[in-house]
Amino acid sequence: MLHVFDLDEKDKMILELLEKNPEMTQNDIARVVGLSQPSVGARIKRLKELGLISHVYGLNLKNSGLYVVKVDIKCRNPRKIVERFKRCPHFLNSFIVAGNKNLTLLFIGEDLSTVEAIIDRHLRPNSDVVDLDVGIVIKAERDMVMPIKILVEKTGSPCGSNCEECEYYISELCNGCPATAHYRGKLWK
Repeated sequence: MLHVFDLDEKDKMILELLEKNPEMTQNDIARVVGLSQPSVGARIKRLKELGLISHVYGLNLKNSGLYVVKVDIKCRNPRKIVERFKRCPHFLNSFIVAGNKNLTLLFIGEDLSTVEAIIDRHLRPNSDVVDLDVGIVIKAERDMVMPIKILVEKTGSPCGSNCEECEYYISELCNGCPATAHYRGKLWK
């Protein structure tokens, strides 16, 4: 298996150029790197096949006006918690990590109270959660493009909750789940 540290200088140059400008043509890359266009194309294809690079389309969270919340959790079963959120429209990504907190979850929301309601309702009372810290991302230094499913089918809440019975929804502290007919926000309309 090839790892990033096994790349040669030409591969590293290609990666750096693509990171700065994902739309850069192979011809332009070839001129900068000193290779032929077919060689650059073959290298890019190989890097994609190895899963080392990918072209992701999504929202640039740096410019979206949405809130990103990071939740660091000390828990007994990180995979079980991640599984619960995989279909949640507010869920961006997760990282199983080493250290005191062994799971990091990223959520997105139009307002902080909706994300806080998700945390209060689905994480704080979870018996697998020992401790958690919540951090609100104030500023991103670099572009952060994340695939976000904007067109969410109204098939019912993926977590099984009923917005009509939720105290956060009733007291208008939560916009409701975008996968339900009860959703009051604007992004997933």
